[in-house]
Amino acid sequence: MLQWVGKRPIDTVSNYPAQLAEVYGVDNPETEPTYENFRLGPNLMFQGDNKEILSTLLVQGFRGKIDLIYIDPPFASGADYVRKVALRGKREKLAAEGHSVAEQMQYTDIWANDTYLQFMFERLILMRELLSDKGSIYLHCDPTMSHYLKLIMDEVFGIEQFQNEIVWAYRTGGVGKSCWPRKHDVLLFYSKSSGYTHNALQERIFYEKPFFNEQVDDEGRYYADVYIRDTWDDIKPVINVSKERVDYPTQKPEALITRIIKASSNEDSIVLDCFAGSGTTAVAAEKLGRRWIAADLNKGAIQTTMKRIQTRLDAPRGIAHYRVNNYDVSTDMELKRIVIAKYGVATDRKDMFFDGTLDTTLVKIVDLTKPLTRLNIQHIKDELDNRPDEARDVTVLCNGSELGFQAELNTENQRRPINKIIVRDIGREGITTFEPPQATVDFDVNRDKQSVTLTIRDYISPTILDRLDIERTVFDEHIDDFRAQIDCVLIDTAYTGEHFTIVESDVPEKKSDFIKGKYTVSLPHPDARVAVKIIDRLGEETVVTE
Repeated sequence: MLQWVGKRPIDTVSNYPAQLAEVYGVDNPETEPTYENFRLGPNLMFQGDNKEILSTLLVQGFRGKIDLIYIDPPFASGADYVRKVALRGKREKLAAEGHSVAEQMQYTDIWANDTYLQFMFERLILMRELLSDKGSIYLHCDPTMSHYLKLIMDEVFGIEQFQNEIVWAYRTGGVGKSCWPRKHDVLLFYSKSSGYTHNALQERIFYEKPFFNEQVDDEGRYYADVYIRDTWDDIKPVINVSKERVDYPTQKPEALITRIIKASSNEDSIVLDCFAGSGTTAVAAEKLGRRWIAADLNKGAIQTTMKRIQTRLDAPRGIAHYRVNNYDVSTDMELKRIVIAKYGVATDRKDMFFDGTLDTTLVKIVDLTKPLTRLNIQHIKDELDNRPDEARDVTVLCNGSELGFQAELNTENQRRPINKIIVRDIGREGITTFEPPQATVDFDVNRDKQSVTLTIRDYISPTILDRLDIERTVFDEHIDDFRAQIDCVLIDTAYTGEHFTIVESDVPEKKSDFIKGKYTVSLPHPDARVAVKIIDRLGEETVVTE
């Protein structure tokens, strides 16, 4: 049994609040995602910490209901994963030193070993409880952590439930740095019980002359149908399948997930992927007629999945998108990047708790999408207790705090000889993080005919300008169409302010295409309120109402 510092099982689960954010192809969506309304309702997309999402699914009736889990979690690779984001239309350089491509951080895969193992242990325990008796789980990893993860899965699911280790081998998709370049991933395949679903799949092998049979196809080629073995070298990485590429880091090919779904589920099965990434599992499950649940912490992953479903499938079942605890990691990461630059924090990638140093103090940047809480401070105190030789004070950078909290800390610091905790509120100190995008939209409403024509006149994203390191005047000189910044447009013809119902969408499939910018839509009733959601190339969302 594998041991690590801080190892602890999950004894209880909690029902975390889920907020309905957006629906596509759904009438009368439920405010709470329960198993009872899922059976006949839409597929589910969650944004938030998947530990909280898995806990909520257990409480809401999904225990023992999931038939297949595929996950492609972080590999503890020590890398930052960045998506290259290009403007639509023109691809030329904007200026001598500028670029037409910006970078968007998707997630950071840098962990202390013990932290990573506990992270995976907790989530695998919850996934085990969600699996049905006929269920299976495939954990996608690479040689970096596969040996540790196998030991954890032996403990969580039982050694006897290990079914196989599948090797996915490929020749392209990265440059090797050694004399033996790494060109394979590992899929750890476990089941919930001995009665797991397995549909044997075959592949056709061709021969130049008869081998052990004399089967010949219509083209005169000799062949044999054999069962697919546990080394898959016939599936190309996404870099070689251009029609699938959505420029999402670590994107996996549809053929890989399709094979898993076909082999380990049936048409009435429920498939779960709680590290959804680019949404390949959701797309493959939808095409194969399976029900699916997907989750990711990153807003960009949610937007990518929703866009793929809308543009690449003819008649999807419908999606209800919920936020759990209303957490947006992509916004937090962007805010943190700006704060580090503006305060001059010297970052330390080796410290897995503190973010770096400022002058002579340690720096902790708490979640900048929420106010500072007493629990945040307690976590810092707990960490300092584990570092008895640490004598430096701590600067906490936050974006707002609980009422009366600063006074309590000031009193406590007077009694603390070392490790004083100094809170700096970026809002009160006048630090401007980033300006929201600005959109100009005209609404020409005809109440008699119950229709509206809306025209997007202008759009500008200060974040895009900042990421391209270019001024607005230079941008306007080189980009003659503001739509180059816009990724897609969504329209709700009966907006209530509670959630966004996608009635019409304009999602250009080609990167070189612009959104139309002008739309005429019908109103469900004369008093209906129209809203348009504009999502730009960096994933920023702006909702404009008439």
